Amino acid sequence: MSMDRQKARLLGEFLKSRREKLNPSEAGLPPGYGKRRTPGLRREEVAQLAHVSTTWYTWLEQGRATTPSRQVLDSIAKALKLSENEHLHVLHLANMDMPNAGSSVQQLSPDIEKVVHQLPYPAFIATDRTEVLSWNAAACRVIYDFSSLAAEDRSMAWLTFTCDKLRKIMPDWEDYAQYTAGVLRGRYEKNLNDLAFRKLIDRLSGASREFREFWSTHDIMEKTMKTIRFNHPEAGLLTFNVNSFSQINGSTNAHCCVYIPADGTNTGDNLQRLLAR
Repeated sequence: MSMDRQKARLLGEFLKSRREKLNPSEAGLPPGYGKRRTPGLRREEVAQLAHVSTTWYTWLEQGRATTPSRQVLDSIAKALKLSENEHLHVLHLANMDMPNAGSSVQQLSPDIEKVVHQLPYPAFIATDRTEVLSWNAAACRVIYDFSSLAAEDRSMAWLTFTCDKLRKIMPDWEDYAQYTAGVLRGRYEKNLNDLAFRKLIDRLSGASREFREFWSTHDIMEKTMKTIRFNHPEAGLLTFNVNSFSQINGSTNAHCCVYIPADGTNTGDNLQRLLAR
């Protein structure tokens, strides 16, 4: 299947998933507008709200439509009440207004690795595929000993969905796992020609029922500051605000995650005691 065909199919699946999640009242339809057997909007309702033909919108969901215009996609995004990130995702799948992706990261600069190792908080550098390329001692003590893993398992997405040890110490595991799947889907659909990415998705789908369920929703998320809690066996409850920084040596396909102790908690003191042992 060509890249354009793949994107057209994914665009259709994404629009369908948003349509089925949108409550008619949220779309501005009057109460009791049309009897319906399933929740969400009908295709003809989206077409009406977006001022396009029902046949053409149906083809779009089926991945059969010719290249839509920006104006039409904007109208559909408005009709479906898409968020800014979801709207951008639609434009990307339609090959519109997206910057060129940065080159993939093959090897980190020793200078960058030195910075990561000197940070007092858990930190690591990862790719869009969530492969962890570099990490510091604090990350090993709090999150996982990355050095003990085989290269193919050294992935935050893989650990999140398959590592029972990590799941047990994360009281908000389900929320974080859903967030991880959403970020991964957004990055995956921007890298459809990356065979290693496809292999990771297939591997996760085969290993985790929860991943398959989250993946099937087509929800997408962008990396933002995220609060994560760990019930650490040695340090007790640790609460971090995870901040991400992209553009590693000019590449947009890598980012640095730093786990900063949350204000108003004992995390900073508990972390210092843990690392001093």
